[in-house]
Amino acid sequence: MTTSEQSTATVPDLNSPPFSRLFVLCGKQITVSALEQFFSPYGTVEQCHIVHDQLTGQSKGIGFVKFQKTSQAARALKEADGKYIDPEPKPIKVEIASSTVESKPLDCLRLKVKCPAELDSEGVKAEFSKISAVNSVQLVPDKKAPGNNVAYLTFESFLDAALAYETAKPDHKAKFAKIKPRKVSLETPQPQDAKSFFRPFTRRRSSTMIPATKLTVLCSSTLTQNQIWRLFDIIPGLMNCSVSHDGGSVGIATVTYNNAQSAKYAREKLHKFEYPMGEKIIVKDAIDDVK
Repeated sequence: MTTSEQSTATVPDLNSPPFSRLFVLCGKQITVSALEQFFSPYGTVEQCHIVHDQLTGQSKGIGFVKFQKTSQAARALKEADGKYIDPEPKPIKVEIASSTVESKPLDCLRLKVKCPAELDSEGVKAEFSKISAVNSVQLVPDKKAPGNNVAYLTFESFLDAALAYETAKPDHKAKFAKIKPRKVSLETPQPQDAKSFFRPFTRRRSSTMIPATKLTVLCSSTLTQNQIWRLFDIIPGLMNCSVSHDGGSVGIATVTYNNAQSAKYAREKLHKFEYPMGEKIIVKDAIDDVK
C-alpha cells in the first residue's frame, strides 16, 4: 500500500511535527499519485490528499501533502513553489497548511529554547549558528525554572528554523514560538461595526489598479481572520480580509482582491472547500459588488 492509499487514520495528528503539512494549489488535472511522486524527492510523504467536489467528484485543484519531518516540508516549500507538474500548464503554488489552531506566517521562523543563565545571547546565537542562520536572539528569565533563561531565536528562513528545531539538544526543549494574538474584549463597542471583532488586514493598492472585487465567505465561527487571510492569500491579489460574527456557529468574512480575475479564481477554487477539514466554506460574490 502506498502512502497515497493510506487512510487519514494512519496520521493521527496532521499538525505533528509542526508545520509539516503543505497546501498546494496544483490544478484539476493533477492526481494524488502525481502529487505524491512530485513531492517524494523532498522527503517521506506520510499523507497526500486531493480535494474533490462531493457532488461531481471533480478535483478542485487543491491538494495537501504531509511530510514526516518539518525540515522536509520546509525544503519542499522553498524548492517546489512555482514549479510545474505535468500535464498542468500553470505553476503550482505551495504554502504551509493552516491548522484549526491559529498560527501566523512568522511563527515558523521563531524558536523558543531553554538555556542556562550563564549562556548569554551571543553564546546562544553561536551555538545555533552552527546549524542554521540566526537573525536575532532575545533572552528572558525562565519563570518556571529560576536561574535559567528562555531564548527566542529568529531565523533567516523556515528551513533554517526547521533544521534547528530538529537538531537542538533535548535539554533545550525547542519548540516553535507562537506569537500570542492580541486580546480583544467583546464588550468593547467597535467604532464602525459592532459585530466585527478584528481589525481588517489591508494592503494599499495603486490607483492604476482595476477596482477591487469583493467576495463573501460563509464559514465556521471557529475560524479566525488570520486563517481566512492565509487561505485566500494563496491566490495573488488579496488586498483586504475582515471577519464578523453574530454569536452563532457561522462566521461571515469579506475578502477583497485587486482584480476581478483573481476574485473569480478564488471563488471557483475555494467554494465548498473543507476548511477546517470536514466543514465547508461557501464563497460567493459580495452583494455590493454585483451590479
